[in-house]
Amino acid sequence: MTDLDVAVLSGQGRYADPWHDFIGTSTRISEILRATGLTVQVCGSDADEPVPARLLIVNCGGGADAIPGEAESVSVRWRDAVLGHALAGGPVLAVHAATNTFYDDPRWAEVLGGRWVPGTSMHPPGGPATVQVTGGDHPITAGMPAEIDIVDERYSYLETSPAIVPLVTQVHDGLVHPIVWTHTGEADAPVRAVVDTLGHDVPAYGDVRADLLRREVSWLLAAA
Repeated sequence: MTDLDVAVLSGQGRYADPWHDFIGTSTRISEILRATGLTVQVCGSDADEPVPARLLIVNCGGGADAIPGEAESVSVRWRDAVLGHALAGGPVLAVHAATNTFYDDPRWAEVLGGRWVPGTSMHPPGGPATVQVTGGDHPITAGMPAEIDIVDERYSYLETSPAIVPLVTQVHDGLVHPIVWTHTGEADAPVRAVVDTLGHDVPAYGDVRADLLRREVSWLLAAA
């Protein structure tokens, strides 16, 4: 078993995009988790080799179209390593744009229990908003207030599985949209995933978001 608690996969190269500061948010995630005593390593998706850890956090964009010769590339090895870890029951936390990472492999959506759908999924302009905590007594949300205030993007119209357990939702266009959820798969194919679509930029990781992150990681590592 690896001695590293958490590896944060930070979007680079194919898995970067012009809208997100993955270096900044990955660094902030690592700071929050290291303060709890966890060992954390931030790894660019163009790093030489995937780094094994008890928990993998994916903080990446959707990536570009396939690149010639990419079958041997580091980014594909990272994709295969993350999917291998998750499909073997290893815990995974997908943050923000990670619902669209590895979009070219349907197994990623099966692990997460949802995905961003180009042309359908969207978010209203980022900014202050109040969202609803709907997880009840789930260990991640137990004791949290019924509503929390954020300054962030609110993903809407994601495609989600009926098997997900929504923990935080938001209302847009009169519809309720899950923005944080857990997914444990099917009986014959168990997984342990949390999807948290918050965390667009470094300022989004204020006290409320940091508390939620710590709760998610604690739950994911409890069975790792």
